[in-house]
Amino acid sequence: MAARPPKRSPSAPRLARAIREAILRGVYPAGVKLRQEELAASLGCSVIPLREALHTLASEGLVEFVPNRGARVRPISSKEMREMAEVRSALAAQGIRQAWPNMTPATLARARAIVVRLEKARDPLVRVRLYADFHEAILAPAGRPYLVATIRGIILSGLRYMPAWLEAWAATGVASPPGFTPVLDALEKNDLAEALLHLQRVWGEQEGMLADFLERRESQAASKTRRGGPRRPAPSRIKR
Repeated sequence: MAARPPKRSPSAPRLARAIREAILRGVYPAGVKLRQEELAASLGCSVIPLREALHTLASEGLVEFVPNRGARVRPISSKEMREMAEVRSALAAQGIRQAWPNMTPATLARARAIVVRLEKARDPLVRVRLYADFHEAILAPAGRPYLVATIRGIILSGLRYMPAWLEAWAATGVASPPGFTPVLDALEKNDLAEALLHLQRVWGEQEGMLADFLERRESQAASKTRRGGPRRPAPSRIKR
């Protein structure tokens, strides 16, 4: 009987997808160290493609390399959250002003189709990607690919905030976050000012809520540290 060929190690892109999703779902919380030997054993891969995958995630803002300590999931904070929101909002508002004269019914129809899928989506990873897709769709007529790529990068870098966002939103008791449909309605009426007001409302409610939640959690953690509270438990491993 012929011997079975050796099992191939997963490719770096596949490993990056697995770790990215694990970060999104909170398997590896923000700030936790990513031990390469343990990750390699968990994912059934060699260290070389794993390192490449971690560098890919670092370029996306999800992972960082700390000198003499290795890789870790980038920490999250209310301060960074507010800065990301401010930069993204300013760039997106500028892009929409530039895109508006070139928007067509097809542009708005494409964006509306994305919104429909976004409102129905329940998977967190799908929601984040559709959120980025919506911004890309309404900004595309601006003809500013670097601007669009920068905004998309900021949104996807926020993947590591998703577990905290889900926890924060559940605490509000509201069934669903504010959506983008009023933005598109205003754009269809050629009312740019109203569209921007609706966008600021969506951004402000979602990101302001998360930043406030993080500030409360940071304050509680600081109080526990002063009292010598327990350390955060180690995260579980990624399921293959």
